[in-house]
Amino acid sequence: MNNQDYYRLLGVSEEATDDEIRKAYRRKAMEYHPDHNHASGAEEMFVRVSEAYQYLTSHRRRRGFSDEEYRKNYQAWVDYRRAEARKKAEEYARASYAAFRKSPLYKSTSVIDGASVFLGLSLSLAVIIFALYGYSYRMVRATSPREEPSLSLLVITLVIGTSYLVISFIYLSAWIAQQKKKRNEKEKENKESV
Repeated sequence: MNNQDYYRLLGVSEEATDDEIRKAYRRKAMEYHPDHNHASGAEEMFVRVSEAYQYLTSHRRRRGFSDEEYRKNYQAWVDYRRAEARKKAEEYARASYAAFRKSPLYKSTSVIDGASVFLGLSLSLAVIIFALYGYSYRMVRATSPREEPSLSLLVITLVIGTSYLVISFIYLSAWIAQQKKKRNEKEKENKESV
């Protein structure tokens, strides 16, 4: 297989980022893993998409190698990586899906999307602010005790909003750690290339 075949197998473009490749692989792995798909050929497809994922994420495109250096080492690297990727993919295909989900390969596909983290923070803050504002607004407008808003409903809403806020902060800290790890990996690669 060539690079275009690998991209086609995962359903991503050649300009796809590593995060897009990881997301695509997760979908394909779940679709073709033999525990989930008993159709003939599913195991082979699982092996092929796993091979594609491992190849594309380990083959660092756009890293500043000269064409001569690239051509010099390319074929040996391709043969080795393909053989290794296929061997690991065959092992994962023989494992149960539950065991596969615990594998380093599957775990490497987990991505915390920054936009989702900030959306979660925004929504949780909005729930808290609107609950407090709505309660105080209705208290001021109430002309009788019957028109006053429910204190228990306010408490429930605040608990939900606060819980969501705490969860969002946990995801935010994980996202920050992931960004630091990526930055450190890039710095390490830059130092190695010098």
